[in-house]
Amino acid sequence: MRDIRGDLQDRVDMVEQQISAENDQFERLIVQLKTEQDSRLEHLRARLQLANKLLEFMAWQHNVRARLVAAIAGAEAAEAAVKRPLEPRASTIPEALHR
Repeated sequence: MRDIRGDLQDRVDMVEQQISAENDQFERLIVQLKTEQDSRLEHLRARLQLANKLLEFMAWQHNVRARLVAAIAGAEAAEAAVKRPLEPRASTIPEALHR
């Protein structure tokens, strides 16, 4: 009977090399996926930051508009209050002055 230990050791070495090669490929794939994920997250974070800035601007615009509407209403009320005493009233003007 012949000694097969050498053949078995060769097979063990070959399987270890295959396992090592697969492990290296797996590690490269993990690094690639992590890089892709980081890139996507960076892009999404930038979009989120942009959306937050847009929301801040919209809130600012809403506040400015509300203040302007209130100021315009106040100015109109003040103008109406000033005009009221200046307008002639038909009931207080004698008929002789109308002619």
